[in-house]
Amino acid sequence: MKKKISAIIALTLGLILVGEQSVAGVSIGTSDNKISFTPGDLIVSPPVNPLDPENPNPTLPIDPVDPGNPGTGQAGPLSVDYVSNLKFGVNKISGNNINYKVLNQNPFVQVTDLRGDGDGWTLSAKMSLFTSSKQQVLKGATLNMKNSIVKAGSRGNVSVPPVKSDVVFNNLESKVVLSAKNKAGRGTWLNVWSGKNQANEAIQLNVLAGTPEANTEYSSTITWELEDAPK
Repeated sequence: MKKKISAIIALTLGLILVGEQSVAGVSIGTSDNKISFTPGDLIVSPPVNPLDPENPNPTLPIDPVDPGNPGTGQAGPLSVDYVSNLKFGVNKISGNNINYKVLNQNPFVQVTDLRGDGDGWTLSAKMSLFTSSKQQVLKGATLNMKNSIVKAGSRGNVSVPPVKSDVVFNNLESKVVLSAKNKAGRGTWLNVWSGKNQANEAIQLNVLAGTPEANTEYSSTITWELEDAPK
């Protein structure tokens, strides 16, 4: 029976790994996405030096573009551990439709499955509308996430990797981002959208001409939902 996973902990006893029984509930992480616009004669582009999420320096933030993000704090055995907040910076208003590249060099989502039963799982996401503090909507804006790389959290992980999907958030519907079939996706896995620092083409926000207001920040939230069954 399909269930959505609440946060519970995997136990160890001696040399035997014991996966606790999951209970009904939802394991959810959220990531906030922001873009601002200024009149056509002003550009702000702060310098950053993102890290490879596979080899983070423990003395530095996981993502310098998103330094205040500590992760979701979700407990296991099936959990969304981390989701990057996407930053698109401050941009000039244009008379054309523009694709704005994300500033994060290695944004990623991390999932851990310590259940030990190999039942599989599905990670889905849905995005709210880009809206200002005055409830102005960035009409027709779409978020494209493509060409990600699935990485194991441990080099010794022999499990079959989960399967990634390119996604386009062009409505309020949920989209499948990662899916692990039966006996796949055990342990910790990262889905990483790597690209150029300050101009990562793997994640782009398309904004239609005539929609942005000057000196206005628009925000959106992606809700990530992890289900204890493959799709």
